[in-house]
Order: sequence, then C-alpha cells, then structure tokens
Amino acid sequence: MPFDAEQYKRVEREVYSKTAASYEKYGAKTFQAYAQPLLDGAGLKPGQHVLDVACGPGILSLMVAPLVGNDGSVMGIDLAPGMVELAKKKAHEAGLTSVTFREADAEDLPFQDDSFDVVLCNHGLVHTTDRAKAMREMWRVIKRGGIVAISTWSTPDRSLTLSIVAKAIAKHFPAAMVPGAPMWFDFGPQGVLEKTLSDAGFDEIRVTRHTIFQQMQNGEEYWQAVVGISGRLQMLLQSIPLEVASNIKHDVIRAAEDLRAGEGIKIPSEELIAWAIK
Repeated sequence: MPFDAEQYKRVEREVYSKTAASYEKYGAKTFQAYAQPLLDGAGLKPGQHVLDVACGPGILSLMVAPLVGNDGSVMGIDLAPGMVELAKKKAHEAGLTSVTFREADAEDLPFQDDSFDVVLCNHGLVHTTDRAKAMREMWRVIKRGGIVAISTWSTPDRSLTLSIVAKAIAKHFPAAMVPGAPMWFDFGPQGVLEKTLSDAGFDEIRVTRHTIFQQMQNGEEYWQAVVGISGRLQMLLQSIPLEVASNIKHDVIRAAEDLRAGEGIKIPSEELIAWAIK
C-alpha cells in the first residue's frame, strides 16, 4: 500500500492527542535533556520572538520562556490538539503569560513572513510528511538574520533508544514499515540535514552531535517509557495480534537488558543539532 500523507497526519493528530498525558509523564525529562544542547547553541536573548514547531506538550517552549523574558514571546504549534491543550495548561499553571500555543501544521504555518527572530524544532521534523516544505515554511517566517535550530535523531546504530524498538517491529510485524513514511533516522546519514537546510535557503549551517543516555532500572521500565512516549507504538500494539505484540515487547526488553551497566541499564541516543541563519 502506498504511503498516504494525509492519512498519516490524521493518525498523528488523533493518537498524539490521546496520548499527550503519557508523553508528558514519560518523556518530559528526557526531551528536556535532548533540548538543552539545542538551546545552548541558539543564543536566545531577552525580547526575542520565538516559534517552537511541533511543540508537543510544551516542553521546549517552557524552557525558552525565561530566556526571552516578558519582553519576548514564545509561540508553540503542534498538529495534535491534545498536545496543545496540555501545553496551555502547563503554561497557565507556571504563570507564563508570554507563552501561547495553537494547533497548526508545520508544513503550512499560519504566520506572516518574517514574524520570528528564532525558530526551534526539537525532534519534531521527523513527524512531518514533506520535510522540504516544512523547512521552507520555517525559513519564510524567520526574520532576515534570524536563526533556526533543529534537533533530529542520528543513525540506528547510534540512536539505540529508538532503533531497539524499530528493529523489533521490523522483525515481527514488517507490514508496519511503510515505504515513504517518515522514519526517526531519516536525517542521520552524513550531510542529509545540512542539505535539507541549504535547499530551504539557510546559510552558515553548522551541525553537531550529542549523545544522551537514557538510564533505567531494567528493560521493563524502558519498555513502559518508550510505549508511553510513542502514540503510534501504542496504536500499533493495540491493532496487531497479541502474540506479535508480546514478541515485540520481549525483544525490546531483552535488547535493553543487553545494555545493562551495573545495577541499571544505560541506553545511548545520538542526536544531531543544526543551527543556521536566514
């Protein structure tokens, strides 16, 4: 069956709305760690206006707010309304009046040209179906001289937190791997992320690699975390035969236990972070 981009977006919107709370529960601390190198290199300043693309439950947006201060602003957008509502709730509870959220598609940003000083995207680009279009949209809404900062996953051999799961799915339920569908590792090979930015019109591109370790007590804890973060994995496990789902879980837990270091397990994931100028 050929890849259907519109159907993919409909599913993304639905499953990540339903699983926003579990994403926040299991992913907030991890994605804060992934985001820190991105922010360190973005050089955010008080008074800047920042767009957070594919903001999820507002993890990065809430980290940015204190950096730009009350004279600045943060706009977070996400395709899933459930994520947006959770992000709004968190911002309200934190008393952050300079942060706003709205539902929007990264491939069709509802903003005028030259609207933002900085555009950030923390592991969100892999969820878009037309990456070139999404990148061109980011370029369009950034002011001349503004910065884009993007994080993506590396190659499967370096991003084990995800590739452990991808390998088990490919083995036990290969029908889930649809040709043309977005994959976590699409930007991992050397030069791919740089070319994507360059083709969109960005200059002064620099890319660094950072390894973040996910530490768990055991493979079962890792399995619960990875299921909690991935709405699509939750949907898959509910739609396939119980035995197949059990086999996937078994392989994931075993692979995680192979990375045991002392009393716990330590799973590495390398991320690529790119900064560029319009």
